[in-house]
Amino acid sequence: MPAKGVPTVREIASHCGVSVATVSRVLNGNYAHGFSVRKEVHNMITQVADELGYRPNIAARNLVQRQTKVIAFLGCNTVYGWPTNIYQNTIEAAIRLLQGRGYNVCMTAPNLERDRTELPPWRVDGVIVVQECSPETIEEMERIRLPYVVVNGKGGPHCSSVAPDDIDATRRALDYLRALGHTRIAYAGPTPDHRQHASISERHETYLAELQSQGLEPITGHNGVLTSALDFLVSAVRKQNATAIICYDHVIALKLLHDAQILNIEIPRHVSLICFNDEYLCSMVMPPLTTIGVQSRQMGKVAAELLLKQIEVPRNERTTESVKIQQEIVVRASTAGPPD
Repeated sequence: MPAKGVPTVREIASHCGVSVATVSRVLNGNYAHGFSVRKEVHNMITQVADELGYRPNIAARNLVQRQTKVIAFLGCNTVYGWPTNIYQNTIEAAIRLLQGRGYNVCMTAPNLERDRTELPPWRVDGVIVVQECSPETIEEMERIRLPYVVVNGKGGPHCSSVAPDDIDATRRALDYLRALGHTRIAYAGPTPDHRQHASISERHETYLAELQSQGLEPITGHNGVLTSALDFLVSAVRKQNATAIICYDHVIALKLLHDAQILNIEIPRHVSLICFNDEYLCSMVMPPLTTIGVQSRQMGKVAAELLLKQIEVPRNERTTESVKIQQEIVVRASTAGPPD
């Protein structure tokens, strides 16, 4: 039963010998106000729709329904613009939960030279922002009171948010290293290529505060951007006798791990290495890296749940929530006690 062009509800109704309204209700699952059809009619309509390759017209449905059942993800340039970041699993978990609740998901590549905001040109019921979007987009979502949740970033006064607890995680990483016997602990910050983010200040400031509370001295170089892993190792390990290094993320740790070989610095024999972000590569290098890993899938599920809470209540009853996700230390072979 080949279809000419894009099949319509009217064509399906003609093939089945039923009204357009009956086909529309069956395909949209709309059995309100006492509507019902015999099982054989239902099966015939869905079978003909499949054979014709029918796809629902979301734009048309948006005109007649208060809900679109579509969620947009924004900020995906963050996901694709930085190697092996934490968000792939977050997005996947959020999508699975939303689809399980009957929602469709869309992602767009915005053209901010043409459009004022990153919002798609069609209506959506809500938005999940992955780390960041343009200030104009936040302003527009606040203006129209569109439900939205920001993952690991900042939003406006009416958004909910979910993020890793970087302050608690940094404290726990330092506790772990001190328990191994380390007192000369360095901190390797981000590179100039890293995006500005709250985690940069939170991790660094917690490092300083925790060392001070324990009467320990920070290693010089903790407050700068990392332009050369080789120079950092010479300064921190060779000149200042650091026995452990906390890295801002796995990208920094991989740079240090690579350049340590050039200097014949053995990890963890000479210096232990621990980093944020438990990404796939961290378990594949030699030695495998001890990490502070955010529970990415949990972060995605929480984001989806927070958004559905906003969508499913009247606008004047919506409340905002900010959830912090605890991170876990994954111990591997890059950390040990300090050298004798």
